[in-house]
Amino acid sequence: MAGAMLLPSLLRAQEAKKQNAPARQAIVIYLQGGLSHYESFDPKPDAPSAYRGEFGHIPTTVPGIHFAEHLPRLARRMHKFNLIRSAYVDSPSHPVAIHQTLTGWDLPGASVESQNRNSLVPSIGSVVARACGPRVPLLPAYVSIPHAGQLGVRVHYATAGPLGAAFEPLESGLPPERADGAFTGPPDLSLHGELSAKRLADRLTLLRAIDGNARQADVDGLDKYHRHAFEMLSGGGAGGAFDLSREPLRQRERYGQHLWGQQTILARRLAEAGVPFTLLNYTLNQLRGQDWDTHEDNFNQMKNTLLPPMDLAVSTLLDDLEERGLLDSTIVAMYGEFGRTPKINANAGRDHWEKVFTVFLAGGGLKSGVVVGSSTKAGDLPLDRPVPFNDVLATIYHQLGVPTDSVFQDQLGRPIPVLAVGKPIPELI
Repeated sequence: MAGAMLLPSLLRAQEAKKQNAPARQAIVIYLQGGLSHYESFDPKPDAPSAYRGEFGHIPTTVPGIHFAEHLPRLARRMHKFNLIRSAYVDSPSHPVAIHQTLTGWDLPGASVESQNRNSLVPSIGSVVARACGPRVPLLPAYVSIPHAGQLGVRVHYATAGPLGAAFEPLESGLPPERADGAFTGPPDLSLHGELSAKRLADRLTLLRAIDGNARQADVDGLDKYHRHAFEMLSGGGAGGAFDLSREPLRQRERYGQHLWGQQTILARRLAEAGVPFTLLNYTLNQLRGQDWDTHEDNFNQMKNTLLPPMDLAVSTLLDDLEERGLLDSTIVAMYGEFGRTPKINANAGRDHWEKVFTVFLAGGGLKSGVVVGSSTKAGDLPLDRPVPFNDVLATIYHQLGVPTDSVFQDQLGRPIPVLAVGKPIPELI
């Protein structure tokens, strides 16, 4: 009885914490396949030649911190974000590590053939959707760009699992690759080509007339949902947030004439509109879905295909959020499921390496220009301050006002803890 009497005050305290949280929304940029820290944020110019790689290194705006030479824009903005150079996960398996980095939990037997859905625990996006709810009427609480699958769509670890359909991500669909390409969002949020907004309004008027003999409470309830659907379909609310044609062409060009640029400006639009959580998959090959898995031809792929669009899109996102006064309230994270091997293989590639990799965190009330931890001279292990990946998730939750010791209930009333382990990274808070 005493516990029941205390519950309302506990819920009020949790809601107050969310309202006072530094971050109002999060954008997580996911690099499926595993970013090589050697060729990006943690170059090792003094490593043995078998490890070092082909790229040079360049200084950043933080003294003593260097990036690989093909990230010049982000190097000029290092003071705006943070790096964790000593993160690690527990497995070199794509499915296992993807599940861990998107949920914070292990999934024994995770694979593309079986255990390929997060049926036991929800993803971080679904937890945020459950904890924060839609912040703006008609807008979803969680959006995935372009879809919620990983490794193509062979695994689905970004979904709601036991929390149920109400907390699944809304999939945006695939934006265009060019800045002048049309995009209005998910097909379900746009009117059929033969149905105008006026015709839809006329149909709602007719429906209300037909409902005249029903109970008033039922009519009012149905009318609310019909009205919301009409506003979404006719371009208000969610429809407007997804519509890239409302963005000036010059602004879209600023993000880049490529898929990731147009995905990233869409993520900014959603954050600006008030969507609490957006998962942005940087995947070029939608079938394979693991572009950063550079087992072969690593240096050519990184130099010519992967790093330039990422460098442009992410640096522009930071500038754009800052210019709009949104960076302090929007936490931006970028990471893959693990790093790449120290030794270059016979195919000029790097293989899976879970023992150390780099994570990017910016905005959302965090400090900036901080580098947490370091890796060894060879880049194969944390040298100091090892950071288990759950601490990254705990930091994101903390900034959004989601207590990591929260326990939700699934549809059968069973408890679902947010995280079993993990604590916010104190150097960043």
